[in-house]
Amino acid sequence: MADIRHYRNGIQVNPRDFDKAKVTIDWKGKKEAAAITIDSIQLVAKEGKALRDRILSGLSGGVGFFEGEPYRIEVGDVGNPLGVFNGFLDFSKGVNFIDECDVECSVTREQGTDWLNDVADGFSYRFLESEGIITDADFEEVPYVINYIPDGTQLLILAISTFVLSKELYEQIEKLAENIGILQDALTPVVGVGVGAGAVVVTAADVGNIIYAALRVIIQIVYIVAIVIAIIDLVEQIIEQLMPPKRFHKGMTVKKLFEKGCEYLNLTLKSSLLDNIDKSSNKYVLIPNKGHRGGEKPTGADNTWRETGVPSLGDVFDTFGGVIRTFKSVFNADFQIVNGEFIFERRDYFFNNASYVIPDTFIDQTKLIDKNTFNTDELVANYNINYAFDLQDQNTLDNQEGRIFQAQLTPKVTINPNLTNLTGLKEISIPYSLPIRKDKLTVIEEVVKAIAIAADFLTGQLGQSSSLSGKIDARIGALHLSSHFISLPKIVCLSGQSLKVNQRDIFAARKLWDDFHFINSFKEINGVHNQYWLYQEQKIPFCFADFVSLLDTNKVKTVNGEDAEIESIEWNVWEDFALINYRVNRLYDDNFNIEYL
Repeated sequence: MADIRHYRNGIQVNPRDFDKAKVTIDWKGKKEAAAITIDSIQLVAKEGKALRDRILSGLSGGVGFFEGEPYRIEVGDVGNPLGVFNGFLDFSKGVNFIDECDVECSVTREQGTDWLNDVADGFSYRFLESEGIITDADFEEVPYVINYIPDGTQLLILAISTFVLSKELYEQIEKLAENIGILQDALTPVVGVGVGAGAVVVTAADVGNIIYAALRVIIQIVYIVAIVIAIIDLVEQIIEQLMPPKRFHKGMTVKKLFEKGCEYLNLTLKSSLLDNIDKSSNKYVLIPNKGHRGGEKPTGADNTWRETGVPSLGDVFDTFGGVIRTFKSVFNADFQIVNGEFIFERRDYFFNNASYVIPDTFIDQTKLIDKNTFNTDELVANYNINYAFDLQDQNTLDNQEGRIFQAQLTPKVTINPNLTNLTGLKEISIPYSLPIRKDKLTVIEEVVKAIAIAADFLTGQLGQSSSLSGKIDARIGALHLSSHFISLPKIVCLSGQSLKVNQRDIFAARKLWDDFHFINSFKEINGVHNQYWLYQEQKIPFCFADFVSLLDTNKVKTVNGEDAEIESIEWNVWEDFALINYRVNRLYDDNFNIEYL
């Protein structure tokens, strides 16, 4: 038994009966991370009295129950320990005052995965924004355009008005030509013969006629300009009805949501997975619920309202915990916290970093054999990945491309089909909807664009082009919505100021399977599968250094180099051994076909 030392807030203490304690690590029963249970620390005498006073300090101006006390356990030589457990005494759970000088409380690992479960749901992204941790610089502006059936009556009135004004413009231009002709006649001098001796030929200008003709031309031009302005206004209204101008909704990249959660918890994000989906050429942006028109203050909002891109109250992404849970499912990922780094990767990534090797011992020491079972109860014959609908956006109802994927297992060989028992359903329900990118102009938009080009020409003749046709072209590359409002978060892939082409290919449920979820299949795909041999209650040598090496991961290796996962450990601290339940990733059946639907 190696030397073990305990430090409360940097001062060495001597807890009662720690050498008889048992430590368990349970991964199988975990919700989000392993449950690490250390038999409660019990301090007595002066140490117990000091701890009691510290816990009750909230009555006298101190931090009280709801701030822990640093607690460190070292094993090995002083100054050069074999292993260190950094945690804290958690007074918010099960403090027991046995008497005035005898206190018992639990220990939680500092910035461990069990600690993360407790705190990741304890704050919202709206809170981070209020604290200045999230600022406007953290938001992405996603362009969107509306496609919906306009008010038919109003559109008809606008069309008729445009026709009438266009006809009037044509007629007035003809009249202008006539008036210019009259002005030219008026400007032509009148030739005559002078009177009296020595009569000569003289010319004279009809000033009255010139003024009258010039006024007619000027008035005609002013009237034509007014008609042109009215036509431009009507064309703008038609464009507004048929194709409202591009607006913007704010959101945040998936990676930024992770970064800000980590920043608040004093962690550093490390994730090649998230790095790959957050580049200048492609940013996965999550747009939260929206109850207003992009860039426009909602009706009834006070002057403190401002556009924001943080998740809304009620979104599954409202907290960091919600973000972690959602994208663990979407990307078939897992996380570890190692030396202040929050590592988020596809779940099999952590096998590559396994440092612990399960010793080569036998479960049945008497017969020198290994008893084992198999994970047949984890078979999933029907694996579904599906995105949610946004009932506020008709596009998600009309376009089903890439929204649903199914991988179906069937037997390659069968004798009696009635006895086939390939069962099990796994459903990955993604709580946000897919985008639709506007890739081209519709027939109606092309017609309106022709009208807009004509309007641009008219205003160009007046010295200032209206650029109406450019506004129509600018709609390409924007997110297509049927309403300004979003009742369900939506994800887009943003490249520069526009959505990247092939949005449905980028986010397709099938692509999620090909990139992340295929490793869950019992059918071997590219040398990877989800079949395991299970081993229970193997007794192995186990020390404090081993315990420390397994705090962050249950991904290990066997002596034969096979990937394995520890499900639980019960460690007897005093006797330096542990009972371990684990599984080895090894094929035991290859009678499968897989069909993609």
